[in-house]
Amino acid sequence: MQSRRVTVLAIALVLASVSAACGARLSDAERTEAIANGRGSGDSSASDGGTASATDGTASDGTAEATTGGTTGGTTGGTTGGTTGGTTGGGAAACQPGTATSPGVTPTEIRVGNVSQITGLVPGFGRTSVNGVNSYFNYINNTGGVCGRKLKLIQADDRFQAATNRSETDKLAGQVIAFAGSLSVVDDGGAPIIDAKGVADVSLATTTPRGAAKNNFSPNPYDPTPGSGAGFDKALTYFKDTFGVASAAIFYQDVATGVNQSEKYKLDFAKAGIPVVATYPVAPTATNFRSQATDIAQKKIDLVITVAEVNAMANLARAFGDVGYFPKVPFYGAQSYGQKFLQLAGPAAENTMAALIFAIPEERGSNPDVGVMADWYKRTASGADLDFFALMGWVAGELFVSALRAAGPDPTQAKIVAELSKLTAFKSGVVATINPAGKKPSACFHVVEVKGGKWQKQFPASGFQC
Repeated sequence: MQSRRVTVLAIALVLASVSAACGARLSDAERTEAIANGRGSGDSSASDGGTASATDGTASDGTAEATTGGTTGGTTGGTTGGTTGGTTGGGAAACQPGTATSPGVTPTEIRVGNVSQITGLVPGFGRTSVNGVNSYFNYINNTGGVCGRKLKLIQADDRFQAATNRSETDKLAGQVIAFAGSLSVVDDGGAPIIDAKGVADVSLATTTPRGAAKNNFSPNPYDPTPGSGAGFDKALTYFKDTFGVASAAIFYQDVATGVNQSEKYKLDFAKAGIPVVATYPVAPTATNFRSQATDIAQKKIDLVITVAEVNAMANLARAFGDVGYFPKVPFYGAQSYGQKFLQLAGPAAENTMAALIFAIPEERGSNPDVGVMADWYKRTASGADLDFFALMGWVAGELFVSALRAAGPDPTQAKIVAELSKLTAFKSGVVATINPAGKKPSACFHVVEVKGGKWQKQFPASGFQC
């Protein structure tokens, strides 16, 4: 029984993150059931017990942080950013610490908050996102910090409780200049706090209230407007034109988040002119998808997209292998990117495609920025998967630092919010152009595919298609 409860919770957690591009929300009933079945009462109060800083040598996950080596660079302030390149907007070489007394600002340090789901029934859900932002902070600290101050991440664990997410967000709001890289399925708990306290939140939003919050500036923006799609229509058009896709199916786990996201995908398919000929709602606890794979094979469906957690994606891929049929485009979802899907799906992962707005470490030969990211991620969290959420954590760090540099030597919470509010066209070597201030999905993408058991960039030859 305990195993089933863990599985249900894992699905609920990851479905919310997969659907973040459209503001999906775990229902109160689902959240209540998962919590009631899984653990007793009690809050996390480690608002400063899980800190990460290049000055104390300890990352939030207990790994040693790097403080030497690396390449010089930094993000560009204003509307664009970059991992390598200039230090305009107030880099360490351009200014010295001022006299600001804002929360989170000292003569030597800039403190940034992070409230993620780290422990509980499914420990580590937010870990790679935390690793990503920590990696970027370590990289910046190695170049001298920002205006002579080092960046320090102050981390709290909400333990999959909305009330704890709220209380930890409230507690840290008076201690940090902003939040960055937070990842939790119950981030609606802290959503009212970031607006009420006037503090910026540069984090992926997994619930509608968090995504709609004025002060949330997501590294993977979505449009919270009712009736909007998920923003995949351009990628779907590419698949249609390139692979002759004439039919599609949507496979989703039958909970509120899956239903909501599948409806948004239907809008994207309509824009791309691809008929959805079948939908497959499955029980959240289901693991055998041979019947769905058989039906897809019989209908000769060309493209399949899923709203599911990574284990279900892998199980569906293996089911296709069992029935001897793979769609022209097995596009399971952006979260399939990473080593875990490859390990779970095995040979059935071959030819899996994903449309992403983030560059991947596998293209470091032609993109030095992702090489820098991969190197610092390894130094910060050796052995951890550099997955989809880790990429978002790194970009969250880039977004925050661009605003911090633009704020100058006397940054405040209000100045960070003001600078982020100008970011309607942010890009770097790691992310395509995004509009975090306008809460709009990126109009750009690139396609990666599993070839020879490894993720490889397929289209375009470099950069992103916009």
